[in-house]
Amino acid sequence: MAITQPSGADRTGPVVLRPARASDMFLLMDLADQVGYCLNPEWIRVRLRAEPSAEAHVVATLQDVLVGAAHVHLSPRQPPGGALRAGLTALAVDEEHRAGGTGTRLLARCEELARRMSARTLEIVVPSLRQDGLHEFWHHHGYARDGSSPYVKVLDARP
Repeated sequence: MAITQPSGADRTGPVVLRPARASDMFLLMDLADQVGYCLNPEWIRVRLRAEPSAEAHVVATLQDVLVGAAHVHLSPRQPPGGALRAGLTALAVDEEHRAGGTGTRLLARCEELARRMSARTLEIVVPSLRQDGLHEFWHHHGYARDGSSPYVKVLDARP
């Protein structure tokens, strides 16, 4: 089920990215359901209260309606003595708002957030059922297979 915009709403206005908040919970659950995730409300509450230096949720809104979301965190699988890795565990765009650049903007924000967490690489760790059809998306944005995760990208040092 798509997230419904108010009647007469401009579906072509600017998409705004912002941190997710508790009031987004049920829309986040609906969005996750569209892409095959099943989120527990308590898990969302706990994750939204996580330390921002190690984890972040970002949402995309259009006319104050949530149309996309992403989750990035420092990976629990850090290489010994190596550079910090972050993981992207969710990237979802409402089915009626895909192919308009929202996913690209969410990914760019997650890369920025990973850099702020001092990560040198960002690995895509979305469930395998979500990989179908996304290979071109990841490759287009500079991600490649590295053997330890489906896709990974070395982040540049932009501030």
